[in-house]
Amino acid sequence: MTPGTPPSGPRTLDALRADTLALYATLLPAAGGARHALTAERLAAAERRLREGTLTVVVCGEFKRGKSSLLNALLEEPDLFPRDTYFATSLVTTAAFGPVERVVVTLDPPEDRPGGEPEQVEIPRGRIAEFATESGNPGNVKRVRLISVHLPNPRLASGLVLVDTPGVGAVYQAHTAVTAGFLPQADALVFVADATQPLTESELRFLSRAAAASRALDGTDGLVFALTKIDTVGDYTALHANTLAKLATATGLAPQDVPLVPVSARAKLDHLADGDPEDLEITNFEEFERVLWSALARRRASLLVGGALAELEASARTMLEPVEAELQALLDDTRTRLAELQADTEERERRIAELASSQARWRRELVDAVADLGRTLGVRAQQELDQVWHRFRTEYLYDDAMLAEPDRLVGQLAADAALVTGTVGELAGLRAADLQAEFARRNGLELDARPTGRLPEPPVPPLNVTGRLGEGERQAGGGGRLRAVSAGSGMGTTAGGLAAGAIGAIIGTLVLPGAGTAVGAQIGTSIGSVVGALFGGVTGYRGAVRDQQIADRLARRTSLRTELEAMRAGQYAHLANAVRDLTRTLAEAVRAELESRIAREQAAARDTLARLESTRSATREQATRRAAELGLERRPLTEVRAGVEQLGARLAALLAEPR
Repeated sequence: MTPGTPPSGPRTLDALRADTLALYATLLPAAGGARHALTAERLAAAERRLREGTLTVVVCGEFKRGKSSLLNALLEEPDLFPRDTYFATSLVTTAAFGPVERVVVTLDPPEDRPGGEPEQVEIPRGRIAEFATESGNPGNVKRVRLISVHLPNPRLASGLVLVDTPGVGAVYQAHTAVTAGFLPQADALVFVADATQPLTESELRFLSRAAAASRALDGTDGLVFALTKIDTVGDYTALHANTLAKLATATGLAPQDVPLVPVSARAKLDHLADGDPEDLEITNFEEFERVLWSALARRRASLLVGGALAELEASARTMLEPVEAELQALLDDTRTRLAELQADTEERERRIAELASSQARWRRELVDAVADLGRTLGVRAQQELDQVWHRFRTEYLYDDAMLAEPDRLVGQLAADAALVTGTVGELAGLRAADLQAEFARRNGLELDARPTGRLPEPPVPPLNVTGRLGEGERQAGGGGRLRAVSAGSGMGTTAGGLAAGAIGAIIGTLVLPGAGTAVGAQIGTSIGSVVGALFGGVTGYRGAVRDQQIADRLARRTSLRTELEAMRAGQYAHLANAVRDLTRTLAEAVRAELESRIAREQAAARDTLARLESTRSATREQATRRAAELGLERRPLTEVRAGVEQLGARLAALLAEPR
């Protein structure tokens, strides 16, 4: 593979997206005019989601494992992320595509104005280390919340967003919590291990929680493992086997199903510098990229492309039905067929009008179903948080390293709480999508047999697409992501300090676009508040453990239990509120989406009736001329439906590719 060339996975996804966007370019002009106004609005929103959709890869691991070198090698940007420095501060760096290179540092407001707006500073890439590393920004004295890098890099053009996270298990409390909060929203998690040293207990603990979160969301196929620095050891066979066995135990996967890829980022960077083919041969980067992109295809391609194809099919079908009905009426010599078509359409319009009524039964049923969903999620959230505190009492308090460094214990508790909240938030979206699909099918608002039907439902309702909710977001000027930052920061700060606010803000900002800005804000706020309920007690536990210099492990254990358990009730309360708010948000999204589908069907039925009425008085000559016009109107619609079928088959084949 030549430098600068995207690997095969991005090329395949790029081709699918480009071909799907080409179908939108065909259908959108055909939807012009008042007749198809609602369909055009839905198409434009779906096209925007596809064009702006991202594939989020979170890269994590202990500090000094080679994460930054791996990212530089993956992007073929040798000097982008700082290397060979002390471990990073509690912040996140992202890399995404942009037409020109920009590095933007987002700074939290000073402590004397905690409710102020975050400040953004643009810097050259050569200064990233001044903000991203512990040596350049000790203790994060510069108040860095996030570093966003935008690059005209072809490897990012498919919508890839790389998230470089702080080292898990490090002494900084927020490091692991920030990383854990991202996991449920990530399309793939790349965990970086080191061929020069065995996995640590903190690494295995983190992976065990990450795998549990993946299983809660119906799969672990988004986990990818890189064993870096293989060029620095003569024979890494034994360590590879040892790492594989530990990963299998931590993730619950069979050893043969653990995607652990040995790789040398340094050799890849050397190859980029000197072009030596021997360096490229030992990198094993081709295999690493194959595994990574295969995981991404399975995790998100169906959302980015499958959802777009489904909307194309539904819109083309809705636009085609009135045309077909008018053609049949014009080409049939008898008035009997016209009467049948009109009677069928009138019955359809009557049924749709019943669905559109504010008293329609599905509305009451949806309220009940959402209430059930909220109760189920509430129970699940409480059970998961129960497990966090059970581990605290039975495991963390008996870990000598955590007793010696209470910051580690608090950091681990915060990470577990952030992971619980993020997982429950993502699970809420998945279950709401199921609910939406069920109600659409039950009320005849789903296609009978669409080419993309073999693909999974999009994992979250498109909040920023249709209905009153979508209108509100557009009227707000598209500022949903900024609101996510503000909401996450404000709630986290109130609940327990700027550290928790930053966690919620970062996660709220970067939550996957498919979820819509409202969900992003809600998940960010939720994580900030739940984690903040714990961080609010840092003064208490430090006073009890450090200032009094309690050396005895039993006394220290008792003190930590007393101080931290006092914050437990606050976490439960915040999590319960988060579940209620998130469920309410998703319920509004499902309702708005169903209303939009009903309105589209209603418009199509009225269009059909108007067309049929016009055929009654048409002369033979007029009918012949009109039939020719309808043939031209029909052509792009049938072409789009045929294209959707072909692309659906290509996408299904991509998702079926082996790991």
